[in-house]
Amino acid sequence: MAFRNLLRSAAAVACLSVLAAGMGLAPARADDKISIIMGGGPLWDPFFGAMKKGADDAAKDLGIDYQWVTGTDPNNWMADYAKLLKQSASRHPSALVIGNYFPDSFDPIIKDITASGLLVIISFAGGASWKEDGALGFVGVSGRDLGKSVAELQIKAGAKHALCFNHVPANSTLEQMCAGYMDAFKAAGDTPRLATVAFSDSFNPTLVTQAIKGQLQADPAIDAIWTLGAAQAIDSVDAIDQLGKAGKIANASLGLSVNALQALRDGKLQLIADMQPYLDGYYGLVAAYQYVKYGMLPAGQILTGPLMITKDNVDQVLKISKQCPRVRGAS
Repeated sequence: MAFRNLLRSAAAVACLSVLAAGMGLAPARADDKISIIMGGGPLWDPFFGAMKKGADDAAKDLGIDYQWVTGTDPNNWMADYAKLLKQSASRHPSALVIGNYFPDSFDPIIKDITASGLLVIISFAGGASWKEDGALGFVGVSGRDLGKSVAELQIKAGAKHALCFNHVPANSTLEQMCAGYMDAFKAAGDTPRLATVAFSDSFNPTLVTQAIKGQLQADPAIDAIWTLGAAQAIDSVDAIDQLGKAGKIANASLGLSVNALQALRDGKLQLIADMQPYLDGYYGLVAAYQYVKYGMLPAGQILTGPLMITKDNVDQVLKISKQCPRVRGAS
């Protein structure tokens, strides 16, 4: 038995050595372990807590030497994340799994990283430019298609005049979501509105609630709103309640929290588009691991969502959230 295990270990090392040589990397040694660094979004957002949970679980299942990195200062997050990307690359891991949240700033950095020979998978944000940046693949959603799907459900329910509220302006994925959402309403004859707040203010509930109220007061014809985060969903519920328009505005959200799910169950939200960020983290690490170890990749993008949550399935999601904390992005 011991001899058989030794043969298996030797075969595994030989397998890694051949693949590493074929990819221009240093041959694996017997004590080598695959190391992956994942650069994710801020953990004060439950969306990214679920993504990290997925990456944590994949690393445990696969035996990967893995680290999650992210910025912690909302007032300087973009600059901090850019530094973390460069620092992570300087450590020469087996692969990087990173989100390209602000392509104007991060595209040049990612291109430099991939040009150096490091393997990169783009997760969640950056689906429009991952090929140009030299990444191996993309794990996430089609923002434009997702936005269109949400709008079509609201239009089918009778909505005619919409507002897309983006709390992270310049984030390409969220911009694409609003674009798809607004395009669908335009096709139905509407002139939809777009509103934003500064990213540093996006988790200030008083400020966001007032911003949404201001939009609804400025245009009383708005009968549909889509917020792009779980926290902002509750802000929209509060704004609508304060204006006495509960039940008069189709209120949709993106991303899960216990409060958002309960608001959906109580009829204060119409639907939640769940991007299933746990899968972004899990499959992002799996894709990187399998390429490093076997030289294999899925063909094209790995689409992880959305799953539309309505009153019909919200109780099931709440039950899973209680049984498996953080997997659904709920907190």
